[in-house]
Amino acid sequence: MRNIIQRSPVAIFITLTLLAQLGVVLATWLLIPEGEHMHSDSPGAHLAHAIFRFRVFFPLGLAILMTWYLDGGEGLKKLFGSYFHWRVPAKWYALAFTWKFILGYLGIAIIVWLGMDQWPALVNADWKSNLITNAFFIVGIALVEETSWIRFSVTRMQEKHSSLVSSTVVGMAWGVWYLMMMLLGEGVPDGIPWYAFMTSMFSLTVFLTWAYNTTRSGTVLLIMQVFSNCAFLVAPMLPVPEKPPYFMNAFVVLFLVVSFVLIRKFGSADLSKFHRARWSDPIDQEPVPKA
Repeated sequence: MRNIIQRSPVAIFITLTLLAQLGVVLATWLLIPEGEHMHSDSPGAHLAHAIFRFRVFFPLGLAILMTWYLDGGEGLKKLFGSYFHWRVPAKWYALAFTWKFILGYLGIAIIVWLGMDQWPALVNADWKSNLITNAFFIVGIALVEETSWIRFSVTRMQEKHSSLVSSTVVGMAWGVWYLMMMLLGEGVPDGIPWYAFMTSMFSLTVFLTWAYNTTRSGTVLLIMQVFSNCAFLVAPMLPVPEKPPYFMNAFVVLFLVVSFVLIRKFGSADLSKFHRARWSDPIDQEPVPKA
């Protein structure tokens, strides 16, 4: 068993994670009474919602379990050790806090300049209450996702595969994990076409892989993901009823352009001016410049 898992840890992680997600989605769908939704006030809907909440814990739990089984306590230190690697140039923190807002508002400006829509309110009317209500979830899901999809999955894949292949495979699996929730109308904002969402997930994983390969900092990645989630609650880029999703589509296209620029500039092998991060690297490994 150990030999099988050691040969294909990421494939096993992705398979089990997606099967578990499918099981949660199907169980939730079957429990919701006909004509109701997950947030309806009925016993079936309440039970469905309770089961649905557990979906966020499975990827992290599986990553921890597999790491402990394969590498023991030292592996767990390696899994979470990058979050203590915070001494990186200040420009990375500036990028982490602002990248999603920059692309979001740039996309809005382009759409307005093209005459396709009018300039919306600078921020969403309920952004403060939404941030307060969802703060714990925003931070929690960022920790789950960066640990399981980037630190566990991408760095293990980069042992044998290029950064572009690794980020593409992991990004598509990550996207499918979310995509299943569209069956319930949960998890993915309404009005975003599935292909636009998957394109955005590809760009996000390329972007985060570039950032991690260059900094080896889980702290930077965590902030990037936290403020990525915050940006959707603050900036008026998400689709609204009875209007084409121009602002969201503009963001997706701009983000795809950014990912292509990163691939072109730094190369598909390492997606960085440094050698790509591998799981086998020492826990305190600094980025190693390429010759």
